[in-house]
Amino acid sequence: MRRVAPALLLAVLAPIVAEFLLGDFSIRQIGILLALLPLYGGGALLIREVSRRARRGWPAIVLLGVAYSLLEEGFLTQSLFNPDYVHQRLLDFGYVAWLGTSLNWCVLVLSIHVVWSVATPILIAEGVAGARRTEPWLRTPGLVATMALFVLGCVSTAAFSLKASPFRATTLQFVTVGVLTILAAAAAFLTKPAGASNDRRASLAATAPRPVVVFAVCLTLAIAFMLAEDRGSARVLPVVSVLLRLALEVVAAVILFRWSAAGAWEPAHYLAIASATTLTYTIFGAMAFLRGHTNLGVPTGALDVAGQIVLAGLVFLAIGWGSKRRAQPA
Repeated sequence: MRRVAPALLLAVLAPIVAEFLLGDFSIRQIGILLALLPLYGGGALLIREVSRRARRGWPAIVLLGVAYSLLEEGFLTQSLFNPDYVHQRLLDFGYVAWLGTSLNWCVLVLSIHVVWSVATPILIAEGVAGARRTEPWLRTPGLVATMALFVLGCVSTAAFSLKASPFRATTLQFVTVGVLTILAAAAAFLTKPAGASNDRRASLAATAPRPVVVFAVCLTLAIAFMLAEDRGSARVLPVVSVLLRLALEVVAAVILFRWSAAGAWEPAHYLAIASATTLTYTIFGAMAFLRGHTNLGVPTGALDVAGQIVLAGLVFLAIGWGSKRRAQPA
């Protein structure tokens, strides 16, 4: 159990961060966690294990996260193309007729999956793993079981979506998403192995900033990303919104690339990033509940807000646990 504990933690953290902290579901719907775990937990764990077994680092994890995002939203839920997915009219803001989708929704949903459904829970679980942060956690039977869990999640999610809506994307849309998914997954294994020497990259940053600085910068960027559009009042033009979000992502990527190149970059810095993204989702989820409903329209009250605080507290306890182990060699 001690050997696989980080893997089990990751499998549970992924759906909690991705759906509950965001505010799609509240603690009164915690039973849904079991239905979400195969797709979210299985997906994040599979991405992490495959990347670490291949001795790849965060570029590979991010690219596999992109592939996961395209698979879920392009094939399983079809939210990239369904104009009335979960009755939210998610494509109305910035809809491009010839593409059959909204670039605003594409950038938002694909990005939040990479950052919050995949990267954040992996960062936390690897922090808890301490000295085994970059090592595989599962043996072959465990990896096979994780694959089976993920496949189950994919099948059940697709079946639920097809039952909930008669919408079907076009053949061209499916082919396009399929090609992009394959390209993202293939690119993940073309990245350099983790720890590969690169003197030019190492010279980009002499000293990494303190973790509190990393936390503050990442929190600012994450909140700005979430605030970059207001579909309700459309006070921001769609093209401005999508360009702003892309610019924020580029800034985040460049900053983290440079900082992580420094010799002083430690596991504590990764946990600082996870703390910032976790707090961002906690804030926006609580804001939704205070408005009287989840993001999916289910009425909420004081219990739901309290539950949000409890769930976030548990996630931060895991981060705190990981911070106490940061002195151990990675």
